[in-house]
Amino acid sequence: MNGPGLLAGRYRLLERRDHTGATWRSRDELLAREVTIAEVPLPPPGPGRDLLLGHIRAAADLRHPGVATLHDVISAPDRLWLVTEAVEGRSLAQAVRADGPLPAERAAEVGLRVLEALSAARERGIRLSATPDTVLLSADGRVVLTGVTAFVPSDDLRDLGAVLFTAVEGRAPDTGARSAPLLAGGLPLAGPATGPATGPAGTTGSGPLTPLVEELLAADPARRPGVASVRLSLEEIAPRPAPVRRRPLTPGVVALAAVLAGGAVLAGGVVFRPRPAVPSPPPAAAPAPSPTFFATTPDACSLITASGAEELSLETTPSRQKGNECSWGADDRSQVSTLRYRLLVQVLRYGSAARAHRDYTRFLKEDGARTETTMGLPLTMVRPPVPLPGLAPEAYTTEVTNRLTYNTGVVVRTANLVVTVQYQRGGGEDTRGTTRRGALQATGWVLAALGRAG
Repeated sequence: MNGPGLLAGRYRLLERRDHTGATWRSRDELLAREVTIAEVPLPPPGPGRDLLLGHIRAAADLRHPGVATLHDVISAPDRLWLVTEAVEGRSLAQAVRADGPLPAERAAEVGLRVLEALSAARERGIRLSATPDTVLLSADGRVVLTGVTAFVPSDDLRDLGAVLFTAVEGRAPDTGARSAPLLAGGLPLAGPATGPATGPAGTTGSGPLTPLVEELLAADPARRPGVASVRLSLEEIAPRPAPVRRRPLTPGVVALAAVLAGGAVLAGGVVFRPRPAVPSPPPAAAPAPSPTFFATTPDACSLITASGAEELSLETTPSRQKGNECSWGADDRSQVSTLRYRLLVQVLRYGSAARAHRDYTRFLKEDGARTETTMGLPLTMVRPPVPLPGLAPEAYTTEVTNRLTYNTGVVVRTANLVVTVQYQRGGGEDTRGTTRRGALQATGWVLAALGRAG
């Protein structure tokens, strides 16, 4: 360490990223960005050290979207510190441990991206380590191989077979060569596959990837398929990109869209560090007609029609939640996360408009002050609430992201109701304003339905 708590007078180590303590989430104080720093022990002077240093030099020249970029190398007498790109997301091991096995289509898509990264590295003479711990599913939809620092002999295709097995089975295969992969906290992903085996690696599941995985994990290298054959097999199973649907906006929503340069709402309890909202002119939309008092609570599931849900790329059948909340999920679950959407609508009824206004004001204050989820996880971005004059007696919008999902929400107080509409998609950015338009579109439909109900 050089300087006050800084490595090489520049990098601040923030927290360990693996159970060994060799990899750290860090900050480059000079460039004001997060990086990942890995500590690599140096072998004694000789051929082994020369091979390692040559590998690092080759890795420094590799630029591929599926491989974490090596930014810098810090040398010490007995070790190196490798400074690499910080990629937000979860490892494959963490993902399957938390959410269970991946669908075959998604697993094939991950396998294709890993194969591309391994092939790009091999062309430069680099052997990367592909394991469930080093395959990272990033928040922006990338599949990134972070095992640049793992300079160990490996068989690329057999490693790929282990990655695919873990993706579809949710556990490590028993290849006889490696133990079960570990998570950052040191916990095993799962024990090796046991029980009746249908292949040499103990493959017990079934599905379109099973024959390929069994061939990749074969103990005899002569039985393993070539790279071209593996690529074709994965391409047959991986989902093909779907054409982007146009989502036309009503005239009132077009006028409202101008205010959505910054906003956010609670997305499944997710919260984010605030940043200034982008100022926008108020919309010129006329207020939606609405009753002055609701004697009964409108059913949230009745406020979005099947055709409206379909237009927002959602399932047409809603799912009823607690507290008069209704949700519509993605209509195509095989899509990549950045093309999967979710809509939530909640309606709260009060005894008077004054009481509704009081809670609306409280929600406005809370949404502007949140910095973490209800589970204590930090949010990566919170745009402060932005008023939406003309939409209803009181209304505002907010936007949040935790880099895994991006959410736009609209909160409306009309008569003695407070209505929350949230539209979210996978990924950490909304550069095209998709969630903003969808949230406004859905809010317009909800207010129109409430007007008819009155």
